[in-house]
Amino acid sequence: MRKIELDSLRGAAAFAVLLWHTTASSLHTFLLGSQFAPVDSPWYNAIMYSPLRIFSAGPEAVWLFFILSGFVLTRSAASPNYRWDAYYPSRIIRLYLPIIGAVLLTALTFVVLPRVVTPGNSPFVGGLPDSYSFGFMVRDMTLLNGTTSANVPLWSLQWEVLFSILLPLYVVAARALPKISVIVSVVLIIASAWADSLVLLYMPMFLIGSVIGFYWEAIADRLRIFSSGGVRSTVIGTAALLFAIFAITSLYTFNTFIHEQTGVWAYVTNNAFTVLRLAGICLLLVLALTFPPLRAVLRWRPFVALGTISFSLYLTHGPITIGLAFVMGPGILTTIVQIVTSLAVAIGFYFAIEKWAHRLARYVARTIRERWAGPAVVSRPATEQNAA
Repeated sequence: MRKIELDSLRGAAAFAVLLWHTTASSLHTFLLGSQFAPVDSPWYNAIMYSPLRIFSAGPEAVWLFFILSGFVLTRSAASPNYRWDAYYPSRIIRLYLPIIGAVLLTALTFVVLPRVVTPGNSPFVGGLPDSYSFGFMVRDMTLLNGTTSANVPLWSLQWEVLFSILLPLYVVAARALPKISVIVSVVLIIASAWADSLVLLYMPMFLIGSVIGFYWEAIADRLRIFSSGGVRSTVIGTAALLFAIFAITSLYTFNTFIHEQTGVWAYVTNNAFTVLRLAGICLLLVLALTFPPLRAVLRWRPFVALGTISFSLYLTHGPITIGLAFVMGPGILTTIVQIVTSLAVAIGFYFAIEKWAHRLARYVARTIRERWAGPAVVSRPATEQNAA
């Protein structure tokens, strides 16, 4: 069920999160941009408050991770030969072994890169912990009671784990009530701002991805215009791609307008742009699998390489980035060193830990399937199976 384009898209998103954290921790102007504060330089304004922000749109990249997880896991679970008894052990191994490795790496960075706050440090860096106790390590390893900020990106993994546990419910909802599932998901995401609930904000994103994944063949068939070839298809696909980028970055492009709203209009405006960003992410996912020019770009070796190490990069770049910011202080040189070091560590982490965790997870799943072969619990509708 794996697609090179989706892995590459995930890699690009992981790199966007890396840029978000490196610039916020080492360049004060970018920190202001991440906080939607005014920026004096017209060049920085052009980078941070326009569609160019797509290259470092960290929060939106995490939303993409959630939707992609819903898409990929549901696609797999909807296959005729899928076995849930093999899924859970392999999924636990696939997620938790790299997470444990990332926590141990985080502890090591606290020793190698001492976190001593100085007046020159970014406020973003200065507000992070300067020690990492064993209790905090256990908390980050289990993800059962939230996470600490010692390794900032780990916060999203608690939602990934919760979704992984509830995957059967997501598959059933996506199969039985696809339209209602999408509508309810959007309503819950809108309600999350009123209820101040991260559960209502993030968990429905997985369901949107699940619906797209479960009915992907039907969706792709209706959007053949993107893949049909010819000038018309290229023009329409390019326009759709530009719109997706515009939608994903709309919160930054229209930052001034949004923050000028007050009262009920502020609530309406913020939710409207939340839905617009989600729509842009879903459209980008669709185009990554249907629009030949974008598919060709995502098959370039640099993107494929980023896709291969995307999970390792996401798990490990946080403590590396913050540790270097403490030691080196702010500046463009720090940003460059953060990026290069994070990529190098991610490559090493992939080959040392993640690759072996993935192999072990597949071995466990294959062993269970061979020993306890039986009918699948959930399968796609007959029309979908025939289309596949």
